[in-house]
Amino acid sequence: MGKNAVINLKYLSVVASTYLIFSSSVSSAIALDTDAVPTIPYEQALRQGKIPDWSKITWEMLPALEQPGFLKVPKELVLKLGYDPSREWNAGQKSDSVVMLGDADDAFRFGDLTLEEIAKIALKSNAKDKDPTLLDVGFIQWQTTASLVKAIPTLGNLQVTQVKPILAVLGQSVSKSSSCRTGTIAQCLRSNPSAAQRTLGDIDLNKYSTKSIPDLEKTPIRQFKDWQRTYINQVPGLNQVPFDKMPNPITSGTSSVGIASVVFGKSERGDNRVGDNYFISGSVVRGDYTVTRACSGGKECAYLELGDFTPNGPLYGKRWASGSSQQVKGGYGFLAGVNGGKEPTGRLVYGNAFKVVMTGANESTGTADFGLFFRICMRPPFMQKTCTPYFIGPVPWMSVRENDLVIVGTGR
Repeated sequence: MGKNAVINLKYLSVVASTYLIFSSSVSSAIALDTDAVPTIPYEQALRQGKIPDWSKITWEMLPALEQPGFLKVPKELVLKLGYDPSREWNAGQKSDSVVMLGDADDAFRFGDLTLEEIAKIALKSNAKDKDPTLLDVGFIQWQTTASLVKAIPTLGNLQVTQVKPILAVLGQSVSKSSSCRTGTIAQCLRSNPSAAQRTLGDIDLNKYSTKSIPDLEKTPIRQFKDWQRTYINQVPGLNQVPFDKMPNPITSGTSSVGIASVVFGKSERGDNRVGDNYFISGSVVRGDYTVTRACSGGKECAYLELGDFTPNGPLYGKRWASGSSQQVKGGYGFLAGVNGGKEPTGRLVYGNAFKVVMTGANESTGTADFGLFFRICMRPPFMQKTCTPYFIGPVPWMSVRENDLVIVGTGR
C-alpha cells in the first residue's frame, strides 16, 4: 500500500470514529410464527427436523425487521467512499428496503445479474404487468449519458434520436449541436461533455420502459455507476428471486448439525471458568467467519446447550448463547465503529449474508427462538472491504425445541 493510501486510511478511520451516527437495539425476546419461514423435512441419524427451503425463500417473503435504526455518514466520508450508504429504517419495515446491493454482494453476487435474468427466475411472473419503467430501476436515476455508454458500450454507436430517454436528457444540446442531431451518441458526448453529465433523474423516468434503452436489460447490474447503493426492492423482481437461484446460491448450513439438548433462560450467568471453546456463538471477523466468544462473567447468559450424535462429538456440550443477553465485538475496517462496535453473539450458519442469532430462550417450553441480523458493507476505492457489525434486525427466523435438530453450519 502506497503512502497516499495509508494517509487516506488513517483519515477515514478518524472521520468514521468521530462522525458516524447510528442507532439500533436488540429485542429481548421475539414471538415467532415459524410457519412464516418455508421449510423442508430433514433427517440425520434417525432424528427428524426441518431446514429452510431456499427454493421458496426470497427477500420479499422474509418477515419484517423487529427494531428501528439508522446510519448517518458525514459528507467528508461520502466523498471518499464514492456514494452515500446512509439510511434509516423502522420496526416493521422489510429488509429488502433496508439492505443495499453492495451490502450483500459478496454473499449473493447481485451485481452479476441482469434485469432480463431476474425476470426469468423471479417466483412471481411479471407477464401480466406492463414492462417496468426506468423509474422502477433504482440505479437509473443517478446515471448520466456518459455512465450509460460506459456501462453499455453499444449505445455509443446509436444515433441520439434512437434512444428517447437520452434524447430527453440531452435536451437543448441536440438542437444546438450538429453532431448530436445527425451523429452517434458517442460523437454527441465528445462535442458536448457538460451535457453528458446531466442525470437521468432530471427527466420523467416513468414515461419510458426499460426496453427504451437498448441492451439495458441484458447488461449486468455491476456495470452501472454506483449500483451498490440501490436497495434490493429497487430492482424489479430481485426481491422475488429464491436464495438458491442467486449467482452465488446460499449455503445449506447442514455441513454441521447438532441436537438441541437443554434451553437455559435469563437466570443463567456467565462463568469466567467457562472459556470460548465451550461456545459455538461469537463474533464475525475479517474474512467473514465466526470466532467463538464465551459469555462475560457474571452477566446474563441465556443459552442453548447442544448434544451430538456421539458422546464425544465436536458439538457435545457446546453452548449457543443468546444475542439478547450477550453483545460481542463485530465489524471490520473503519465501519467497525458503528453500533459501538458491537453485534449480538451468534453464527454465520448459511454464509455471510446474515448472522443467525438466538433471540429468546423459554425454559418452561424448552424453546429457543432465532433471528437474522444484517450489516452494511462497502469496498472504498483502493481499500479493503469494510463492514459494520451485524446490527440490522432482527428478522424472525426458525425456532427450535429441545430434542430438535439444530443447523449449525461451518461458522464461515
